[in-house]
This record gives sequence, C-alpha cells and structure tokens, in this order.
Amino acid sequence: MRILVTGEELTHSGTSGAGRVRDALGPLLPTLVVELGGDVCEVRHLPDRPASLLAAAVHPPDERGDAEVVVVTGSPSVGVTDQLRRLLDDRGARWIVDTVACRPGHPQLLAGTGAGRWLVGLPGNPFAALVAAYTLLAPLLAGLSGRRLPELPLAPVTGDVRPAPWLTRLIPVAWEGGTARVVGGHRAAFLQGAALGDALAALPPGWVTGTPAPLLLTR
Repeated sequence: MRILVTGEELTHSGTSGAGRVRDALGPLLPTLVVELGGDVCEVRHLPDRPASLLAAAVHPPDERGDAEVVVVTGSPSVGVTDQLRRLLDDRGARWIVDTVACRPGHPQLLAGTGAGRWLVGLPGNPFAALVAAYTLLAPLLAGLSGRRLPELPLAPVTGDVRPAPWLTRLIPVAWEGGTARVVGGHRAAFLQGAALGDALAALPPGWVTGTPAPLLLTR
C-alpha cells in the first residue's frame, strides 16, 4: 500500500508556525494500516499543487510491482486545492463510494483505478481520517484478504453529543461498566478523544443519551 499525505500547510518536524499545522496522519496511518491487516510500501508527502505531482504518485509511469491500494489524505473534498476527484474523473476511475452520510469523515471516497487496483480518499482532518480508515479502508482490506468483518457489539451510549440531522455521528467512547461513555475532544481535527476512547460509537440521527448504538472497537 502507498500512502500519499497531501497539503502544503503541513509541518513534519519542529514547531508549527503561523498558518501551518502538524502532520498527524503521516505518523498515524502506517501503524493503523498494519493493525487493519495491510502492508505499507511507501509514505510520501505531496504539496497540493501542481496537480501533476499527485497524478504521477497515484499512477506511476512504471506500474510494475505497484501498490494494490493507494491511500490519499487531504484531497478528497471539493475545495479549490482538492484535486483527487478531478484526477479520478479524468482517468476514468470506477466510483464505488462517493462521500458517506456521516460526521466526521463525510468526503471519504473509494474508486477502482484498474484491474485489482484501488484508491481510498481520506479527509485531511486527523479524526475524520481515522473514522474513514475504520469505516472504509478497514472493510476494503478485509475483503481483499478474504477476512470477515467482526460483528459490531451494541451497548448503551451515554453523553452529550450535538445532533447532526440526516447524518450518522462517529464518536469516541470509553467503557464505563456495561455502558459506553462519550469521550470529549472529538472534533474533526482533534485526536484526543480517539486516544482516550476504546471504540467509535455510530450514533444514528435522532439518537438520545442512553440508547444502544453499534460500536467499532479500536482497542
């Protein structure tokens, strides 16, 4: 698997300056991919422009021994600097997942880019990317390796969560007896809640505290 981390604003070492943010996904994703059953052959950092850099990294000129799965972070949205969707359309990719009705992680995508080749687009915000990795990348890797996905346990979830009409909320929770308690720090750009939690609760629209919800176990 090749991991392409995009974004000119990312700082990879030292202290982040004004208008820049720390790269959290470059260090996080290789370990997570291994935990999900994949192998990482390369992690590359790319600026947003020119778009030809991303195109060349997704489809190298010499594809002998190329990665079966390419993961791109930070480019699957629809902003001015987000090139991935246009690139896939130009290359005639086969769209399989084009956004998901969830928060965070809404702009995630999955496309077939050739015989036995797959591209997964993850959001650039760290927690949103983590959610998409568990909900989209993990099932892809399981399917490619012939593994069945685990059953999602149900447990009562308690806590204060801002509703998101028509969207499923993915929220970090920690075990508290037989109940899963919502952990704070779960905005799209923060990993604090995910670091403290034991699972991600999939809260459907209309969820109220104390109602059971399926859990994606992360520990």
